[in-house]
Amino acid sequence: IGEKAATNEVITGLLNALQDQDWNVRWEACETLGEIGEKAATNEVITALLNALQDQDSGVRTRACAALGDIGEKAATNEVITGLLNALQNQDWVFRLGACAALREIGEKAPTNEVITALLNALQDQES
Repeated sequence: IGEKAATNEVITGLLNALQDQDWNVRWEACETLGEIGEKAATNEVITALLNALQDQDSGVRTRACAALGDIGEKAATNEVITGLLNALQNQDWVFRLGACAALREIGEKAPTNEVITALLNALQDQES
């Protein structure tokens, strides 16, 4: 779908889809926001994806990580970094892996001492 889809109408529809009862719809909304990339990097989108890190469905949580990573450095707020660090403590190894990848993708703002320590600890994880 790409950056050309980054109209207010499309973004609003995707934000609404993140609230849908069907996990497939929420997953696809995360996927599409990630495909749009940097052009989707509004505060509202980043907050919605940050909230999706708490979704009841592990696939949606993992895809939200990927979308934040796809958005890149514009998603590298303190709140997002904290949310991804918290994800590294989750029992779901796929979600933890997604959080590691997102931290890698969001760029130079992520490598704080806290992030580096958390990633080094994740390397010791037998399941990841």
